[in-house]
Amino acid sequence: MCSLKSMYYLGIDIGSSSVKAMVVDADGVPLAVTSASYPTSCPRPGHVEQDPDDWYRASCIALADLIRRAEIQPERIEGIGLSGTSHVSSLLDDDFKVIRPAILWSDQRSDLQVRQLAQEAGDLIVARTGNSINCTWSLPQITWLRQNEPEAFSRIRHILFSKDYLAYRLTGELTADPGSAVSSQLVDVHTLEWDQDLLRLAGLKLSCVSPIHSSTTIIGYLTREAARDLGLRQGVPVVSGMLDSAAELIGVGATGPSVGVIRLGSAGGVMTISWRPEWRKGCMLYPHPIQPLWYHQAGTNAATTSLKWAVRLFGIDRAGAPYSELDRLVGEVPAGADGLLFHPYLLGERAPFWNSYIRGGFSGVTMDHDRPSFLRAVLEGVAYSLRDCTVLLEWNAVSDIRICGGGAASRTWCQIIADVLGLPVCQMRLRDASAIGAALAAVAGCSGRELAEIAQARVKDSSRIEPDMKNHETYNSAFQRYREVAEQYLRIFSPQTTPTY
Repeated sequence: MCSLKSMYYLGIDIGSSSVKAMVVDADGVPLAVTSASYPTSCPRPGHVEQDPDDWYRASCIALADLIRRAEIQPERIEGIGLSGTSHVSSLLDDDFKVIRPAILWSDQRSDLQVRQLAQEAGDLIVARTGNSINCTWSLPQITWLRQNEPEAFSRIRHILFSKDYLAYRLTGELTADPGSAVSSQLVDVHTLEWDQDLLRLAGLKLSCVSPIHSSTTIIGYLTREAARDLGLRQGVPVVSGMLDSAAELIGVGATGPSVGVIRLGSAGGVMTISWRPEWRKGCMLYPHPIQPLWYHQAGTNAATTSLKWAVRLFGIDRAGAPYSELDRLVGEVPAGADGLLFHPYLLGERAPFWNSYIRGGFSGVTMDHDRPSFLRAVLEGVAYSLRDCTVLLEWNAVSDIRICGGGAASRTWCQIIADVLGLPVCQMRLRDASAIGAALAAVAGCSGRELAEIAQARVKDSSRIEPDMKNHETYNSAFQRYREVAEQYLRIFSPQTTPTY
């Protein structure tokens, strides 16, 4: 038998553009992390899709590289945990084959179905799910499919949400965790069971959905085929895992209401933890992996997505320009970007508007603004959008704010967020919180230890950033202008003026 110190656990996170894989030891200490990308298809404006089998192929590539980087023996892997983006449906036929590409959370095509469902059963949906209906959720996406691709819809025999398709490819088991199930908007949050009325609205049978297991439950074991593809031994336990946002909470040690979390990933988000599954206007509600906790999330669609867009737009070689170089460029410009504003509504916007038609842009542009000015305006614009999110959440119990995600590698961006909010924040040193959260679920599920105990050990991995209150005054004034311009964008971009998807 392996000694405790020679046991290793994997976390696999299916993100919006790539899979991240991490290996940790029996104490949850990260040893190595790597990633592998996959394509995203936009066949029409507002349509955003991926091939679920690409997630599996990318996982195989990432794990081979991870084992090499970590310099560990594959047979020492004792468990695998999973996490993945929310609201993404994989549709399988009688032969368990994928019927069509998966529709992503950022897809905006289901606006008409959102309005139809809200009129038909809006009160029921809110009462059962604790969430308002919008284009992010699987329910309207599935309804769009039923109305627009009836042949494909008629072939659905099984539907898996988020990372649960990867779990199926690894184990051959059809399962869900509470978070992935709730992200479908087909579950009653009061019972955490599939709701027959909501399934009926989607046109689905109960037989199409899978049993729901806790995030640390061992749902199956690596099949011979998956073991061969991943370069691991057959029979490695796989735990159910969780949504990427839930994994981020675990990865930064957010195990109670005193901790708030800001995510700087492809999408941005602000999360607070509570004890009850209550509806909050403009927020999304999910079960926390540590029950009976819940968490609310207010999200902005384009965080690091906005930065990547701007870097590409201004011809900066991102591969050769790490965050330290971007920080240097942005540091040349004073707080407020000399009056330049950016609204990051490149993909429509979630909180606080939940409007798929609104569009972003720069305002206040003069001949004096240069490339660093525009880059700083982008960082500040995302920070203003995150401040918009915080207004929707309950902050009375929060005494500690932790920033994670790829964008947290920028010290300047974290400082801007602290200054815009006027609050101290903790910059987490380990950016890949979702991957480590998935790995810690594997540690807990396979060892029998408490997930909360393992997660809280991660708290030390942070750096506290105090707000510059002079900059906060500058940002308060700029934020008022930001909100006024946002209201103009809402009036300008409407169903009558924005192209229909």
